[in-house]
Amino acid sequence: MIRITAGEFRGRNLHTPPDLRTRPTHARLRAAVFNVLQGRVEGARVLDLFAGSGSLGYEALSRGAASVVFVEPAAPALKAIRRNAADLGVEDRVRVVAEPLPRAQATVLDLGPFDLVFADPPYAELWEEKLLKDLPWDRLLDEDGRLILEWSAKEGRARGEALRQLPERTPFLVKIREKIYGESWSTLYAKGSSCSEPSTRDPSTPSP
Repeated sequence: MIRITAGEFRGRNLHTPPDLRTRPTHARLRAAVFNVLQGRVEGARVLDLFAGSGSLGYEALSRGAASVVFVEPAAPALKAIRRNAADLGVEDRVRVVAEPLPRAQATVLDLGPFDLVFADPPYAELWEEKLLKDLPWDRLLDEDGRLILEWSAKEGRARGEALRQLPERTPFLVKIREKIYGESWSTLYAKGSSCSEPSTRDPSTPSP
């Protein structure tokens, strides 16, 4: 089990699936992500992609988000998500899309747009570039929306690949913050071709 770090459900345990392929976002990284998002969570409509147990989405609900849509295809993770919703008494604020992302896209677009999108894909599958390039962020994110992407820049080194970096800009997103936590990187994107927030990088982060 993991614990919610702050808000209405602070200290409450979340059920996690007994599946080693599901990697829950650890407490330090979750707390850091939400510290960056101060002022944006209250009342937010949240999308949690590759949700696993739903730890990011439930953390958002605990901190005042209005609703969360979870996208997750794996049966053990879906069981954990639904059990957590029941235990916390937030079933009326949760929607579960039990499909892999490519098939879930149409349903998610109908439920959007969203103020915050969390994406924590499997590191080894190198989803991050595909997410940035292929998803219709102009329709998924509300104006002034944020995407928080967790990934590993070191994944692929065993295959002789160089240390990777994510783009500063895409057609609908602008990178505004990036920080490393152990093996995990957290990159924050804002919607729009321009943004008033300067892009920042953890000074301890090695340059790609």
